Amino acid sequence: MNNNLSFKRTIVGTLKSNVNVDAWNTVLDKFDNKQYAEVVRGCINYVDSAIETKFANADKTEYNIPHGSIIVQVKITANELVVNAPFLSLEGSKQVPLLRQVAQLNFTPLALSRIDLEDDKLYFRCEVPLDACEPYKVYDIFREICINADNYDDEFITKFDAKRIQEPKIISYDADKKETAWNTMQSYISEAFAAYEQLENKRLTGFLWDILSITLLKIDYFCSPQGTLRNEIEKAITNLNGKDDYYARLGAGKEFLKKLQNLDRTKFENDLYKIDVFVPYKFRTNLESVRNNLKYAHETADKEIKAMDYLGATLTIEYGILNFFYSNNVEDSIAEILTQAMENAAGKPTQESARILFDAVNKIMTTDNFVSAAAPTNTSTQTNQGEKKGFFSKLFG
Repeated sequence: MNNNLSFKRTIVGTLKSNVNVDAWNTVLDKFDNKQYAEVVRGCINYVDSAIETKFANADKTEYNIPHGSIIVQVKITANELVVNAPFLSLEGSKQVPLLRQVAQLNFTPLALSRIDLEDDKLYFRCEVPLDACEPYKVYDIFREICINADNYDDEFITKFDAKRIQEPKIISYDADKKETAWNTMQSYISEAFAAYEQLENKRLTGFLWDILSITLLKIDYFCSPQGTLRNEIEKAITNLNGKDDYYARLGAGKEFLKKLQNLDRTKFENDLYKIDVFVPYKFRTNLESVRNNLKYAHETADKEIKAMDYLGATLTIEYGILNFFYSNNVEDSIAEILTQAMENAAGKPTQESARILFDAVNKIMTTDNFVSAAAPTNTSTQTNQGEKKGFFSKLFG
């Protein structure tokens, strides 16, 4: 494999979030001043300041906020915060195995909310005394409900014949975007299999994981599938980062790419759409967390370039960038530097591509004027993607 893999810019648009960073310190001040109802309103405005205008009642004590296939109902009383989100109907479903799964979810990962059964319908619910509405806790409640509803609605519908209580409002991609997405995915997979075979024949098996992981991350980045397809891609990425035998993980990853290659095109296109989102499943970043995310790739690639392992350096940085995009919302200035580097390095000899990619990451690691760092953000180093996007214990919109 003498040349780098191909890469195309996403058709989804901007990677940044609607989080109102400047609002967070105000939320903290409201809590310190025991203005607990304002803390809840402030947390909602932190996520997206437009929500209050669109989805709140006149006195801002009740909100009905769409998120995927659920409506998150937020009610602020004189003494309590009540969150309720109708989830799924069990009518005509395989109720016994479904309820077993629900019981498991109530044990873990749900820590702040729970799923209740009422009249053959499932609801996410949480009640909190108003004076216990610490800002991080309120945000985590919203995030926990939104992310787990996203993660499990399609799975329960597919496995157990559950039904949505209401259908989500979606905006489907147009025909041109759907065709581009399909053709790009097929091209990525064919290219991955060719590279995989070349590396395997040369016994460079240490790079096979990179080829599979990078290909899945490129598909997710390019067209951001939703629904069942999104869940399956997430699981495949998580499995590649699991603790099973290395070659077993490679085999499973390769089989999943074959499955995508042979996927019914209509099913693929049905999962290409945009949808209303309350709390995003990706984390928000600031410059510090960007650097923490890219630190491993930057340091490792530097060593690989000095050792003239240009293929290794190329794959290291490409995985680092794509995994960063996969897990995080990214400010436009940062995203543009990294995206342009990926475009410029695509198809180039690996010696050239390694330098292009390294220079872009090095610019970010040594330049301070890309984004401000005003609100709490994800400062953990993410060198692999071992968790679902549904992980909710950190505060990043």
